[in-house]
Amino acid sequence: QLQRWVAPGGAGLLCAQSRQGQVSPPAAAMESSPLEFLMEELTSDNPQQCIQCISRLRIIGLALGQDKTRSDLLPFLKGEIEAGKFTDEVQVSIAEVLGSFSEFVGPSSEAHCLFPPLEALCSVEESTVRDQAVASINQVGALLTPAQLQTHLAPIVLRLARNKDWFTPRVSACGLVALAYSACAHTPIAAELREEVKALAVDDSPMVRRALAARLGGIAAAYGKPVVESELLQLYRGLLVDEQESVRVNALKKTAPVCKNVEVSTRVALLKDCFAVCTRDKAWRVRIAAAESLAEVAEGCKEGGQPLDADMRVPLEQMYLALQSDHETEVRIAAASRGAEVATALGAAFGKAHVFPVVSRLAMDANSVSRVELSTVVMQLAAPLGKADALELVLPCLSALADDELSNVRLAVLLQLGPFVRVVGLDGETQESVLLPLIVRLGGDKNWRGRHVILQLLPQLSAELGPSGFSKHFSAVVEHLASDACALVREDWIKVMAEIASTPGYGQPWAEETLLSTVLALGDHKSYLMRAVILQFIIGLAGTLSSNVLETKLLPAALEMASDRVPNLRIVAVRALSAATPFVAAAMTREKILPKLQALLADSDVDVKFEADAALESDNLKAFS
Repeated sequence: QLQRWVAPGGAGLLCAQSRQGQVSPPAAAMESSPLEFLMEELTSDNPQQCIQCISRLRIIGLALGQDKTRSDLLPFLKGEIEAGKFTDEVQVSIAEVLGSFSEFVGPSSEAHCLFPPLEALCSVEESTVRDQAVASINQVGALLTPAQLQTHLAPIVLRLARNKDWFTPRVSACGLVALAYSACAHTPIAAELREEVKALAVDDSPMVRRALAARLGGIAAAYGKPVVESELLQLYRGLLVDEQESVRVNALKKTAPVCKNVEVSTRVALLKDCFAVCTRDKAWRVRIAAAESLAEVAEGCKEGGQPLDADMRVPLEQMYLALQSDHETEVRIAAASRGAEVATALGAAFGKAHVFPVVSRLAMDANSVSRVELSTVVMQLAAPLGKADALELVLPCLSALADDELSNVRLAVLLQLGPFVRVVGLDGETQESVLLPLIVRLGGDKNWRGRHVILQLLPQLSAELGPSGFSKHFSAVVEHLASDACALVREDWIKVMAEIASTPGYGQPWAEETLLSTVLALGDHKSYLMRAVILQFIIGLAGTLSSNVLETKLLPAALEMASDRVPNLRIVAVRALSAATPFVAAAMTREKILPKLQALLADSDVDVKFEADAALESDNLKAFS
């Protein structure tokens, strides 16, 4: 029925939807119009069926055409929403779909017709519905011109902001003010919007004040510096001392974007008079927000990427030190967790003297909470501290944490090895005597996740060390990981070796001299999973190896495994033979590979027969069939 509804040009969309498992309409709807079908489906008592129907709304819109979608479908949805016919889950789905529905209502000049049903959703009780409706209005609004926003969006924002029946419309208005004001900044409507923002900032409902505080960053960017300093700063200061701590938290988190939109002299006053007060707030959640925001505030106070002036840097340093020694553990952990960002923002000297000692002590303390996160921060401090201090301070912590009894702590450290190596390099006495042996040892970590991380690090190490240095230090690691007990490690070993082989300076000679013997040694392994590494090696590196090596060393093993008693091994062998075909002599293909694949067409296992048939029909072998 949907195929009959959809115009020929939309058949591709319909087929794509069908392939994704969309349910076709019931037989009773076969003669109904698309809109009638939608109405019938939405009357179901099954919410999942209604959500599934909404997911097909694009097909309905395509079937109706742009004119009828605007004149019939959208008004219908608006009426049903206002009548409260839909569950919260269905309304969320509607809001989400309408955000990307503009192509079904006509050119961008008609996209505003999506606003009425979304406006209705902005007033519902459920916050997830409102949040999605606001996000979709902003998404659609991004397609409109300033003139269209002035005509269609600004009135909606004013209606929502002035709705006194319930707080929910005013909450939604907070999320739409920035976009509306950016289009109306130089019109009389701008003054009306600013007045409504002032009213929202002192609204009787804390939910409205909290929503406005969370949107201060976008509003500040839309207002511009003059209006921010003359009007918004007063609202910001008021929200920072609001009686509700959730309002204070949201306002505090928007300090950085507010600072970016005021003059430098005003920033100093903001830090000393407003932000500093929040670091001493009676509510520990507010102090946590201050700790989490301090680095971002410091970056927001910088002018043109230049280092902070002492007038701003010193107060921020004092605030961070106070948060580090807060009487609440959660606040101290929050401050330490932002240590790397703070060191980047406030400078290496402060990071070395005050941030690193505290963070490293907490990370090394077996009784400390959040050790996994703090171990990551210790490693991340290498970048702001610089190479010399990273080797002096961070490397000893790395050595200790890499042997921690908690596997998650070890893994957190290992995941930061790549960035750490980029900071300190590998060309030095300390790196040669301490760092490289440590990485080699970690390549044999008892946890497979640790070994996998080291495996993923090998391409970076190979590029740093060059072929001779890499083979000197990591040949044993490479050999060990090829036959790792974890299947994922073995599979990714092939990918990593292929990546290293493609690195300048490595290529075919390195692959044949270093890897070939390791792989061939697995040919007699009692486990077929280990023998399969040879086949995966052919698949992954056939294009890198010489035809002579393929024909004399690897393909004989692959041909033998194509007759193995394990069907899974025969399947991989078929793929390996197909992959090697373009890189070996035609005679080898005709005399050995092709007959073996043809014989497998009669294999007892159906999957083996399927793979053999697919290989013979592939571009690699079709010419020989």
